[in-house]
Amino acid sequence: MNRSIVITFFAALIFTACTLAPKSYVVEGVVPDASYNNQMVYLYNYETRKQVDSALITDEKFTFTGSVDTAVIRRLSLKRLYANIIIENGKISVDMAVPESAKGTPLNDEFSKYQTKLSSLIKVVREDYEKIKQNQDIGEETRQKQLDESEKLYETKMDSLCTTFFNANKNNALGTFVLWNWSNILEPDELDSLYAQAGDIVRKFKILQNIINTNAKAKQTVAGMPFVDFTIENGNKDGSKVSLSDYVGKGKYVLVDFWASWCGPCMAEIPVIAEVYNKYKGDKFEVLGVAVWDKREETLKSIESRNVAWPQILDAGRIPTELYGISGIPHIILFAPDGTIIARELRGDDLKAKVAEVMQ
Repeated sequence: MNRSIVITFFAALIFTACTLAPKSYVVEGVVPDASYNNQMVYLYNYETRKQVDSALITDEKFTFTGSVDTAVIRRLSLKRLYANIIIENGKISVDMAVPESAKGTPLNDEFSKYQTKLSSLIKVVREDYEKIKQNQDIGEETRQKQLDESEKLYETKMDSLCTTFFNANKNNALGTFVLWNWSNILEPDELDSLYAQAGDIVRKFKILQNIINTNAKAKQTVAGMPFVDFTIENGNKDGSKVSLSDYVGKGKYVLVDFWASWCGPCMAEIPVIAEVYNKYKGDKFEVLGVAVWDKREETLKSIESRNVAWPQILDAGRIPTELYGISGIPHIILFAPDGTIIARELRGDDLKAKVAEVMQ
């Protein structure tokens, strides 16, 4: 074989070997100081919320190794420290003192840029929020107006940031994380549209699928739609079964509070609900509590300690929240006498105003 041909042949082999994508990953991490030595760092699967790997810290360092066919989102956790990371084949570095520090592979480099810009945006928003809240030279109406404007500005900037990164990553782990994070401020129709544009990797992310399904249920139970019934086999205090239709659709306005004993905002709404209950209870108005995502004994303790007088459905779990597309509590819905949904997500003064309106 001609010498020049041999040299060219082997040069091509070397070039090919150097440019082939790595078939495994190495995550090399560091921790803030030696106090973390001999402790474990855990790698969590966001979808299952389960630990998938662990590593021992030695000399303020730790290492994870393995291989993946497709890049996936993971979370590194060490006591109060954490870092989001995309596990993809290649060499990845991460500093547990800096949540957005994962770098070294193409997706992680972009992920770090996204998280850094997002963190900066959130920091500015929080500082602006505190500045407005503490301004003693403005009235409450002006303060609320400024807070609303600050929130709208944040959402506009968030939309711009997420649009840039999502459009460039519609079918990979980074795009998955961006859309998931973005979904918190997107309207259901906006999220549906973006989800439809995404590739299979994004669309198969179970957390996003659950959000999409929740939104679909919420659309079916918006104001103007009929109530959706459910039955809890041991929902009464005496352990007997009870249905929502035992209260709703019986000729009364019914305010239904989906709540849990561990939920601080739920507890804050109890005095508001008590006020409207005491004012309007009778032949035309009723209040019903539906305890979700809670333990029966904890619900009963809370009912007793807070002197909750209105009827309750216990042990409802996720049944009603899935039917009504409820992703957070308290979630308070007002039903008309015929069971039609009048309004959802009522809180505080808005709740009192809506009840007063229908009870005129």
